[in-house]
Amino acid sequence: MTTHLIDLSRAAPHQAASIPPEIVEYVESGRNPDIYTREFVELVQKSNEHMRGKVEAFRSFRDVLAQEISSALPELRDQVERVVQETGGREDVNQIKTERDGS
Repeated sequence: MTTHLIDLSRAAPHQAASIPPEIVEYVESGRNPDIYTREFVELVQKSNEHMRGKVEAFRSFRDVLAQEISSALPELRDQVERVVQETGGREDVNQIKTERDGS
């Protein structure tokens, strides 16, 4: 075990350990770093939920816009379907309208 500790102490100066200054300040002010970590994770989760909502709103908007463009300009239907497909949406624009209307 002593040999491993000696090896570890020799390797330590060569290891790059980057500690964010916010954590250092947090600990220096006498606060628990576990609380900092928990608060950080909660903040990231909240941000992820917010972004997930935005992504879903844009997907919905894309589908509605595609359906409306296809209805108003039938000659563009193929291009609209290609764009919808390439952005991760449904291939059949008419099916979007049917599902949305509940028909």
